[in-house]
Amino acid sequence: MLHLGTIALSALLVLCSAAAPASLFGEKKENASIAYEDTASINGTSEDVTLPYLSRTVISSHSLALMYPSYNYSPAVGSCGCIAGANILGFYDRYDENLIPDHKSGTQYESTYLYSMEDSAVVKVIETLYEYMGTEHVGTTENEFINGMKRYCNEKGKTISFTSCMSSNSLNFLSAQSMLKANQPIVLFLSGYNTADITMRDNQDTIHYWISEANHIMIAFGYEIFSYATSSGNTRFEYFEVAPGLSGVIQTYFDINYKTKINDALAVNIY
Repeated sequence: MLHLGTIALSALLVLCSAAAPASLFGEKKENASIAYEDTASINGTSEDVTLPYLSRTVISSHSLALMYPSYNYSPAVGSCGCIAGANILGFYDRYDENLIPDHKSGTQYESTYLYSMEDSAVVKVIETLYEYMGTEHVGTTENEFINGMKRYCNEKGKTISFTSCMSSNSLNFLSAQSMLKANQPIVLFLSGYNTADITMRDNQDTIHYWISEANHIMIAFGYEIFSYATSSGNTRFEYFEVAPGLSGVIQTYFDINYKTKINDALAVNIY
């Protein structure tokens, strides 16, 4: 039996794919006033989906690290924005360790990378972003997230840019794949979300979903696409590999098509 999904030090299986990037931002947006505030993994429901199959194929996959930043310290209620921002900074700290002072970003492992776990330096960054994003009103809007990240990066002498992975207010998954292949993690702004933990067996997989109706921000650090041939035809599952920013959860999958609304998806570059 192969078990994939929520992990601590174990790895997700990855390969690669391609697409073209979307234009910067695109149309904005009836979602500008949404406050993203979920940091708990208790306010939701669990569901299991069983998939008997004749064959299973990984169509394509790509990951930015074997173990990527997946912090979850919450300074107060509604802190998913500042946690997500810290995960982005943790990723780019590998290339400039001034982004998170007094923190070892991680270790090279063969052709990939193992990012370090959350420590006191990361906690300090999350608390700083909590202030910069105005999260004390319980939650962070998309504009507050962007402005807080810009302020933090500017103070570190860095530039941060955001590129939309949306088309006509829907996720452009091909664009998202392209940006991930360009080594840019993606911020997901969600109204309702899931986490997915996949148990793989011969001839039958089970997807264990955690479902929440809350507004939430997660960071995608990779993707994976499965195709199943079943007795009634073919079916396809598309996932992001995410740092969910939830208490007690490290790395997991997010099913982009299951009981979620993706309000925006922004690839992030810090340079």
